[in-house]
Amino acid sequence: MAPSVESIATWSDDDVSDVAALVRLLGHVVDESAMRDRLDRLTAEAGHRTWVVRGDDDRPVAVAGAQLTWTYASDAPTAQLLLLVVDPSARRHGTGSALLGTFETWAVEQGARQLSAVSAAATDSAHRFYQRRGYHEAGVRYTRLV
Repeated sequence: MAPSVESIATWSDDDVSDVAALVRLLGHVVDESAMRDRLDRLTAEAGHRTWVVRGDDDRPVAVAGAQLTWTYASDAPTAQLLLLVVDPSARRHGTGSALLGTFETWAVEQGARQLSAVSAAATDSAHRFYQRRGYHEAGVRYTRLV
């Protein structure tokens, strides 16, 4: 049975704590207070959507987040998958694929004709995950911290 994906906009303290722990699996430093502030900014009104998959104990074991953006190169919006992380206990059960499929359906419903996924440069398993699902490398993104 495919994991059940839930769109989420209202966050309990436990949800925030669990999502912060998932984000830390990617190597990011974040505490619950900062995570709540981030989630409160990433709203549907701001063009974002967040989904979770809950485990048997009703706690999030996976999270994905996306943004709809308009570009200079197209008349249709682009949907960007900004976050997809699955707890190791929930991997290899279709959880990531269910989240990716939910993102893709949402993106098309929003009128997106181009989908992109952000993946950390050092995450070979994530790169293979996206490539197996029809995504390809499309350039290099440069970042500068100020």
